Amino acid sequence: MLGRLQGLANTAVTKGNILFTKSVFYGKVAAEVSKQIYVKEGLKPPSVSEFKTVYNNLYKQALQYTQKPASIMNCVKNIKKPEAIKYGSYFIQFLGFYSVGQIIGRRKLIGYKNYNHEVASGH
Repeated sequence: MLGRLQGLANTAVTKGNILFTKSVFYGKVAAEVSKQIYVKEGLKPPSVSEFKTVYNNLYKQALQYTQKPASIMNCVKNIKKPEAIKYGSYFIQFLGFYSVGQIIGRRKLIGYKNYNHEVASGH
């Protein structure tokens, strides 16, 4: 029995080692490809002034919408069917990623563990 458990443990460790090695290898490959794309495309992080410009514009737009709520309704009314489908698909994708994150975080498909039952029964 002990020999069988050791065999299973050795198999698990070997498979884990192979998986880890592959993960490290493909991580390094992805990093190198990303680095080459970054250099060849001439990419660079945005400057502080670009951040300020973008967030100032967003803030100004938000203020305009709060001062004139009718403009929000006009925007909603002017959305055409292809745009609605596109934004709806973005929303569904976002919701899917969020749901997958919740499932991974809880380590369950549905709900959290109910601790109230253990407290009530005294266990």
